Amino acid sequence: LTCVMDNIFGAGGAGGGNGIGGNGPQQFFASLPPVTRIWLGSTIVITACANLDLVKWNDLDFSRWDDVMGRGRSGRVEAWRLITCFLCVGKFGFHTIIGLHLMTQISTRYEKMGPICTRRIHIPVEGPAAAATPPAAADHPNPNNNNNTPRGQNQQRRQQHNNNSPYYTRGESSDYVFALLFGMIGILLSNSLLLPKLPTSITHNRYHTFFNRHLTFYIVYIWSKQHPHTRVNLFGMPLAAAYLPFAYLVIGYALNNGEVIPVDILHGMFVGHVYFYLACVVPKVLGGGRCVICTPVVVVDLCHWLEGRGLVGGGGGDGGNDGPVLVDVDGVIGG
Repeated sequence: LTCVMDNIFGAGGAGGGNGIGGNGPQQFFASLPPVTRIWLGSTIVITACANLDLVKWNDLDFSRWDDVMGRGRSGRVEAWRLITCFLCVGKFGFHTIIGLHLMTQISTRYEKMGPICTRRIHIPVEGPAAAATPPAAADHPNPNNNNNTPRGQNQQRRQQHNNNSPYYTRGESSDYVFALLFGMIGILLSNSLLLPKLPTSITHNRYHTFFNRHLTFYIVYIWSKQHPHTRVNLFGMPLAAAYLPFAYLVIGYALNNGEVIPVDILHGMFVGHVYFYLACVVPKVLGGGRCVICTPVVVVDLCHWLEGRGLVGGGGGDGGNDGPVLVDVDGVIGG
């Protein structure tokens, strides 16, 4: 079924040839990159539990902040809703299979082709060197010897990476994890603050309580902006990746008989645009190695620890300036 769907959708709209290998479910799952593997595995487990009535659907959705904060009908804090609302695809059926397939394929390609890097270039200052550099010197470096200060070292490192970008050149698993966290937070906040203000001609008073499709098309949009000239094949129709999200939007609108705009696709695209703008456009506008968002060191350390690599926060690495675009998934998370 996966092979048939891969031929139909052209690897979920993300191009052919780089498909995921494997002769069976176990080999297929083991061949996935680590973040995609965790996302898919968690989604299958939560969706199966809901469909088998092991848990109730309304215990997994997100409809009100009161339920999360403990002010709902149960009177208890239900923080898991912030996660489970992204891990339910729907009731068992062809639509669910399509959703899982698209999520897996686009996530795999985004992760394997290298996520957008938001790990900030940072030189940890330790021991006597840190004590010997007063704050004033760090803020106003000596123009004749500015490479001895932390700021000068950071600027020198950025020059070695081609430009004044505040980020390393290649993304890794921690950058993808941060992108997912940013998307989840952005989707939930905009769902509560912005969507209720949209006219009913757009929403038709239909509000979502599960956001897996929102998050999937959030990744679709980011991937299409990162690789705009990549050729993809959607239902046998070749097009540039830059137009892929809009093609899905038109198809979704057509499947609704031209009556209802697929708000879930549009919502994911909106949050994806915000992320891409903050990660890729704002640093170029600000210049000087400045940025608005960056992958937290704790996320980088956690991913490096799970992958058996050095820790940035603990001084065991330099942030992975040339970290691998592809990771050996057989020896990493759940390998």
